[in-house]
Amino acid sequence: VNGMTGTGFFMASLWSILTILILIFFNEPVRKGLAEQKAQEAMKLASAQEVTTSEKMDRGDSDNLDIKAVFSNEEMPANQEALPEPPGMVEDQDSCFKEIDRVVRLIKLPVRLCLAFLFAKVFTIEALVSCTSALTKNRYGWHVQQVGTLGFINGTMTVPLSIFVGYLSNFYQDRVLMMWLVTIGSFGLFLLIDFSDLMGTPTGTYNQGHPLAVEPSRYVTGYFLAFCSIQAFEGVIGSILSKVIPTALASGTLNSGLLATLVDTVCI
Repeated sequence: VNGMTGTGFFMASLWSILTILILIFFNEPVRKGLAEQKAQEAMKLASAQEVTTSEKMDRGDSDNLDIKAVFSNEEMPANQEALPEPPGMVEDQDSCFKEIDRVVRLIKLPVRLCLAFLFAKVFTIEALVSCTSALTKNRYGWHVQQVGTLGFINGTMTVPLSIFVGYLSNFYQDRVLMMWLVTIGSFGLFLLIDFSDLMGTPTGTYNQGHPLAVEPSRYVTGYFLAFCSIQAFEGVIGSILSKVIPTALASGTLNSGLLATLVDTVCI
């Protein structure tokens, strides 16, 4: 255990405790407005089925004629087509592709936007964290203990800040929270841009003393603002996604949770 691995062991222990507490005390809450949303979707589906039923009734006489011809061994009229073959193994094999096609059709524009925001969040966090060790060592001469301390402080602030954002969601709309978190995160990322590298001569470290150089204090400030705000942004995305996701994606294997997990996996 050292300054780099100690943070991982500490966070792993915290998440293990959290997992145990969830298994013991967590109960699935009833989503507000879910019954109303299901009723609206059922009404739309019923209206669409009525149109389809009326079209089938118009073709009912010809369908009955086809069935009588089959069971009476009579020849069908020349203008009548043969009945389709009964479903076989081919349709069973295509069920997986039909399920995927159904999910793709259910992913409308609002859901796609939420998944795009989630992708941008994970991509930014991974890029920010993965370069910390090499960047601080080469530019500022930090040791392993200093890098581990930075990760430890940011890691311990993530959960409390997410809880605080969840508390604020009782008083502010999701779009307001999203706007503020994105603004703070963008400001933090802007602080990490070293404009002195574009003007001065490249050196082995940062351009110490230059007014536009990113000094260690500025780097820590920008890193903290960007990391914490973007991490808390995930909770807001999840809240919005739960409001725009179709009820058909609330159950089964191909659901909204799997979609969010796949987005995270692609980024990593």
